[in-house]
Amino acid sequence: MAHPTIANALAFLNRYPRTKSLWRLGGVAIMGLTGILSRSFLYAFHDVNASGVEQFVRVLEKAKEEGRGVLTVSNHISVVDDPVMWGLLPIRKMFNPTHLRWGLGAENICFTTKLTSNFFSMGQVLATRRFGTGVYQGSVDSAILLLCPSSRDSLPEASSTDAYRFPPSNLPPQWIHIFPESLVHQAYPPHQTSMKYFHWGVSRIILEVEKLPVIVPIFHQGLDDVFPEDRENWKYVPRTVVFPKWKKENRVKLNFKFGAPLGESVFAEEREQWKRLVDTKHDSEESWNLRSMVAARIREAVTDVRKSMGLRDEDPRFKDPYFWSNVSEITGVKIAGKYGNSSVKVVEKEG
Repeated sequence: MAHPTIANALAFLNRYPRTKSLWRLGGVAIMGLTGILSRSFLYAFHDVNASGVEQFVRVLEKAKEEGRGVLTVSNHISVVDDPVMWGLLPIRKMFNPTHLRWGLGAENICFTTKLTSNFFSMGQVLATRRFGTGVYQGSVDSAILLLCPSSRDSLPEASSTDAYRFPPSNLPPQWIHIFPESLVHQAYPPHQTSMKYFHWGVSRIILEVEKLPVIVPIFHQGLDDVFPEDRENWKYVPRTVVFPKWKKENRVKLNFKFGAPLGESVFAEEREQWKRLVDTKHDSEESWNLRSMVAARIREAVTDVRKSMGLRDEDPRFKDPYFWSNVSEITGVKIAGKYGNSSVKVVEKEG
């Protein structure tokens, strides 16, 4: 018997096949135009250095030929990382439905009205509940199905999501992008290129998807200078457009690097251990440890890309979840960002 969430989604899509086609076509148009705008924004106002883009395009093409999904993971430093970073891709890919990413977006930000809900849904964003809902929710189910449609029978019955946010049922393996930090992280010097720890959502995807997707780590820097989180006014207006620098050498430098795909053997042991777990609800210490190991390993892969860009080493405390358990008690670090869904605040303690 089909998972009730899946059954609702399939019934919705089968009932309105024409709507499904128009919705998909509209989504491709919106994403293509957004890609062109993002590309224009990147190169018109910034000094862009992008490495590994052509290699990544080949990864997408090869994955499509092999019938495999693609999972990209990166740091999250501004509210516009996605879609702006995809402006790096060739224009010929921006209107290709098989090469358009799916992403996970905060429900309390992207899905607050019917207009924004429809816009982000057409832009292939899956509504995700943060701050307490956990990894067993519809958006993560959807991500697993998009990466490998044959994973349907292994999904738990505890998840729920609205049908119109569920992915179409007839798609081949897709490309998913995820920000495992789960929120924008902007630290001030000397920690401005650091990352938080990675959450378990990416671990669940890697452990529970039936066929492991191609996993590509990405690191980027500079967009935090374009959209600083600590501005009181005009916070969603790019600083580089308000105060443009027409000489390239004076522009804000944006650096992007797409790493090499991770080998299938990287997570082979953890995936085997996961399959052997006696705890089918995956709520035991052993399952927690496996998720933590996978999250740490994915973070390490992104950190390796970061190191290859010649950046200084991170503060080793940043990768520890317990370090972030009480932001108000952090010492020696100045951070701008959104915590607990509150308004922007800056936390500063001198250590």
